[in-house]
Amino acid sequence: MGKEKVKIIEVGPRDGLQNIKTFVPTDKKILFIKKLAACGVKEIQIGSFVALRAIPQFKDIKEVARSVSSLQRVVLSALIPNEQGAEEAISNGIKKFIFFFSISRAHNCCNVRQTPQESLKELKRICRSYLSGPSITLRVDLATAFGCPFSGNITTAAVLRMVDKVAACGIKEITLCDTVGFGNPRMVEDKFSACRQRFPQINFGAHFHNTRGLALANALRAYETGVRSFDTAAGGLGGCPYASGSSGNVATEEMVFMFEEMGIKTGVDLKKLLGVCFFLHKTVPQAKLASSLYQAGLPNISNHGYKTQWKHSATS
Repeated sequence: MGKEKVKIIEVGPRDGLQNIKTFVPTDKKILFIKKLAACGVKEIQIGSFVALRAIPQFKDIKEVARSVSSLQRVVLSALIPNEQGAEEAISNGIKKFIFFFSISRAHNCCNVRQTPQESLKELKRICRSYLSGPSITLRVDLATAFGCPFSGNITTAAVLRMVDKVAACGIKEITLCDTVGFGNPRMVEDKFSACRQRFPQINFGAHFHNTRGLALANALRAYETGVRSFDTAAGGLGGCPYASGSSGNVATEEMVFMFEEMGIKTGVDLKKLLGVCFFLHKTVPQAKLASSLYQAGLPNISNHGYKTQWKHSATS
């Protein structure tokens, strides 16, 4: 197991900040992203190219994108809901798009004001415009894959049908999202096992919210089914603006701690990452940090060989 690796994708600057009603200053967002990159995180979602009325927090996304474009050894990605978002992203130096829509019709109509079928048409247009060359990559996030706050259960068959439609567009990277934390380990195993068996050519990722405390358990079960890519947010920040009760993502530091203690490499410096949480605590006080590891600190003795316990009173 010691040779096993997982990819941690940091979504804090995007999913972590989008629910905060108070505007986070642009320089703080830029510093947040730069600090994350310094931890060894290999991919960071820096924000969303969406209409200002939808998520005002990202009214400065163009300035943020330009300010972090020189970062080395890290993929900078951004969420896009349509072709206009893709055009703005590429004009500001973003080379990886995250196109998202919901399997649930009700949630998609609320979230992006169109049906899943209309979102698929938009995806096809984006693929025709931007995937003809090697410089742009596109990942698709399927929201509500484990349940919808409006329509309830989402069946494995429904997930497979939507994955089939997305894969037909030539997409090679698909993330199943537990948007409101309805998932449990058995459900996770059923859906990911079915998807990986039916679509072996697709690189599946997992995006879990910790609304009901099962995010780490779900991530571990996803890993056991073969998933090696996980979205996380520093401090456990996050939530969906259009899903009542949706709390934060699984905390990056807790995911890193779990895998590293198991001998599964993440490539992320955990002490630096906890320093990022301290930075958030001090500079973005309106952001609720839901991380147990940040509150408790690192153990004196662990498989990492930490010699001193990290306390959140330390300086970043």
